Amino acid sequence: SYKKTDSKAIDINLADSTELVALPGIGPSYSRRIINFRNRLGGFYSVDQVGETFGFPDSAFQKIKSKLFISDSSVKKISLNKATLEELKAHPYIRYYVANAIIQDRTQHGSFSSLSDLKKIMLVTDELYNRIYHYLSVD
Repeated sequence: SYKKTDSKAIDINLADSTELVALPGIGPSYSRRIINFRNRLGGFYSVDQVGETFGFPDSAFQKIKSKLFISDSSVKKISLNKATLEELKAHPYIRYYVANAIIQDRTQHGSFSSLSDLKKIMLVTDELYNRIYHYLSVD
């Protein structure tokens, strides 16, 4: 096996599998998982999210963390007022029961006027809100 040369920093929201595989400890399988996770999320707003990739050991993440950056943290947004249950629960951070509670709230109380309205839903903890609000809009 050959030693990988010191790789340049990469934009984790734009990187393709070739760039990821060039990082130490990243093979085709991890590369695929990171890209799949990024696509399901709608992009990363923080480099730390890469460490949440399913089956990706923290030790491997710590090795590459310093080589990752985000030049544009604008992520794909889901409209709280237009999204279907399926669209909401497809997001990795939004479980079915939370998506269902969002839809129920919208049905009972009408459109969300601001993202912080989500906090009125019991299932939306502060921790969850801080993870998901990046991916939501009220338009």
